[in-house]
Amino acid sequence: MKIKQHIYTAVVIGCGRIGASFEYDPGRPKPASHAAAFKHNKRTILLAVVDTDEKLARAAADYYRVPYYTDAEACLAEVRPDIVAIATPPSTHEALVKLAIKQGVKGIVCEKPLAQSDRSGAAIRAAVEKSRVALVVNHQRRFFPLFKKVQKDIAAGKFGRVQQVTCYYNNGLYNNGTHTVDALRFLLGSECVWAVGHENVVNSTAPVGDANIDGLLGFMNGTVATLQSFDGRTIGIHDFHLLCDTGEVVISKYGYHVEYRPVRTSAEFKGVREFSSSGRATEDVRSMVADAVDHVVTRIDGTGTTESSATDALATMRVLQALAQSARSKKIITL
Repeated sequence: MKIKQHIYTAVVIGCGRIGASFEYDPGRPKPASHAAAFKHNKRTILLAVVDTDEKLARAAADYYRVPYYTDAEACLAEVRPDIVAIATPPSTHEALVKLAIKQGVKGIVCEKPLAQSDRSGAAIRAAVEKSRVALVVNHQRRFFPLFKKVQKDIAAGKFGRVQQVTCYYNNGLYNNGTHTVDALRFLLGSECVWAVGHENVVNSTAPVGDANIDGLLGFMNGTVATLQSFDGRTIGIHDFHLLCDTGEVVISKYGYHVEYRPVRTSAEFKGVREFSSSGRATEDVRSMVADAVDHVVTRIDGTGTTESSATDALATMRVLQALAQSARSKKIITL
């Protein structure tokens, strides 16, 4: 006998790009926004959208054919959703998470980074733990099957030791670099213990208040990672090159493409081992938001494991802060 699954109602707070308007772009993998993810998911119903900018709220409401509000508290009090997606600037996350908890939601999908400060991030984690609301931070690479496969292979020792990782990102440390740092922590299964950062003033494309930071990160397991920003005006990038004992793992195309290049004996230099120039490749193009919605639904059901939690996001945020602090102080920061 088929068990009837509960349908959960949802509201999106924040009608900017990831909240609503990325869906208007035909070139992005769909669903491309939180609002669209709730519309597409068979277990959720989008009830309303919210934004303090009435123009953005009205445009999203027209597109998704739902009511709009300009006041989050009024919306949640009237609509009483099961799930809230918070797709607003990080400075607003603490207040909105606490508001959602107060209004009795069962689950929250929160955009990255978790908060604007360590104090605020810790306050979010404490509120979530006290309430036992299912909170999922949209560090989406944690949900990608290709990333999960690489993480499991690393944990199983398939590649030997991961000696070094070179990472590339663009468009701001807190905006996109947070994905890079969180994915590194996830892949390596290890915490960062020191950070060195330097602001790249040449690559100036970043949201207001953010910066592009190049840096070095040292992990507890001995891996050293290089973090390099790229000028977003010329190319979009979110790549990882993991240099391991048995080969190189290259994750490219925003996490959609993974290639393993095994170590081989050099044809030119006797006795030298080198990474092959080509290898086995796998590709999987996915939505950047759908997995987080799937996950929060299973969390509310009580069947899902805890992934991309407030604790994970807070640890990632502390690495970002260390990089930024190092760039200002010109010192190595220990975590």
